[in-house]
Amino acid sequence: MSLSLVLIGTVHHDPLGEVLLGALLDRLAPKILTLEMSPAARDLRRERAPRLLRRLDRLLRFLARREGRDLEELDAHPAVEDIRALLALPFEYRATAAYCRRNGAELHLLDDSDLTRAQFELTETELIRARNLRTILALPPQPPAPESLDTARRVLAPECPREIRRAFLAGRRGPLGIGPRDERMAQAIRDLLKTRTEGTLVHVGGWVHLLEDEDGGKTLFSRLADLAPRRWLLGNGKE
Repeated sequence: MSLSLVLIGTVHHDPLGEVLLGALLDRLAPKILTLEMSPAARDLRRERAPRLLRRLDRLLRFLARREGRDLEELDAHPAVEDIRALLALPFEYRATAAYCRRNGAELHLLDDSDLTRAQFELTETELIRARNLRTILALPPQPPAPESLDTARRVLAPECPREIRRAFLAGRRGPLGIGPRDERMAQAIRDLLKTRTEGTLVHVGGWVHLLEDEDGGKTLFSRLADLAPRRWLLGNGKE
């Protein structure tokens, strides 16, 4: 049996993601998994999210009374749903952790904890505040982000023009997107593969990192291309 690498790309916050990912992992049966998530992201959500959610609920009740608005309407606002999703453990972690518990597999969290802490501190100190909530609740709901499953299918398709793929990646480079994070994750995956001689290592992360990058090879897929990884878009079947 040879050693193989599978890269699973997800659309974050996919409502069907946890079920689909769990089923796919059962099918692939890896003994080791890596995840585009940091240990700090897991720990901060476990430790602080309950308190922050209670604060959010208090602020929503306060704003509903002060502005004479319906509490259920405020709570259903997409911006509030986004905040709750931001504080929850992502489905990618829930599915991979559950698979590892069932099958005795290893799970390695590869993302940058320092970056995660900075983002979480901003959420805690700025986002869940009365002034900020009043502002975002007064705005009309924003259109969904372009990283949808339909977009992923089109951009990952072999027939997608190179110019479209390059333009798509151009706006997603930097410390929070494509670049240093992919480099760290790629090196961690290589280090883990060196400890194995057979079986399957599965990496789970955002689908954008699965794109081929003709402009410097900065995406995770391009950094690992010499290992001939299989790419799998969750919800779309394998490439």
